[in-house]
Amino acid sequence: MKGGLKLYLKGMLMGICDLVPGISGGTIAFITGIYERLIRAIYYITPGTVWLFIKGVFTFNKTEVKEGFRRVDGLFLLILIAGVLTSILLGARLMSFLLAHYPTFVFSFFLGLILASSKNVYTEIEVHSNKNLMVGILGVLIGISLVFLSPQSIHDPSMLYIAVGGFAAIMALFLPGISGAFILLIMGLYEFILQAVHNPIKHIDIFLVFAVGALIGVYIISRIITFCFKANKCMTLYFLLGLVVGTLGVPVKRIFEDGHDFGVASLVISIILCLLGASVALLPNKAKKK
Repeated sequence: MKGGLKLYLKGMLMGICDLVPGISGGTIAFITGIYERLIRAIYYITPGTVWLFIKGVFTFNKTEVKEGFRRVDGLFLLILIAGVLTSILLGARLMSFLLAHYPTFVFSFFLGLILASSKNVYTEIEVHSNKNLMVGILGVLIGISLVFLSPQSIHDPSMLYIAVGGFAAIMALFLPGISGAFILLIMGLYEFILQAVHNPIKHIDIFLVFAVGALIGVYIISRIITFCFKANKCMTLYFLLGLVVGTLGVPVKRIFEDGHDFGVASLVISIILCLLGASVALLPNKAKKK
């Protein structure tokens, strides 16, 4: 019960981050220690496993249903997805409000959270060779390059473009450091999708098309990342950590853009929120050591 609640809260935090352009839900999965399990679970969602599960449901074969559910780590995925969806459905309006009126405060909190969490991830990497370091630097450079991309806005996209957006966003979601919401912002789909989230029943066609693109993206990216982990886990972790550090330039840029005319009080609040975010990341580690 306790483990399920913690997993649900991690899913909620992932969902909140997925609503913030510049912060990746994959980063939260990465820094909270569930990233590899998530990728492994998605990797085993194959046509064969899905067919086994569906067949078991329609033939009332409990053994096949349990086997299909077990292969994909079904309970883990259900709890995590429930947390993500809770945040997205309940937090879309709140995050729209906060990003519209207090963007600097939002990004200050997540900046501290991710900076401190990056340190936690680094200490978990076992091999610190020069080759791995170079791969990490490559990740940093790729992450920094996202800072220079210019957001657009499209008000009436085609269904094909929405599907491509789902594909690109979900691919980014599973790469820590690259925000799916930011990718949608670059493609001009962020506001369009966020408005659809406000009224999901009315825009069910948009969700279905977006979901098709996302499912294809999940299938592909899970296999790419699994292959990389099997080939060289430490090098892969260095690259992903580099992406996380590099894309911190996105929230930093937003803080400077939106907070350039802040007074002393606002600056103090931003610093406090940044430190609070860092504390949220570091305290669990300290408690674990004790």
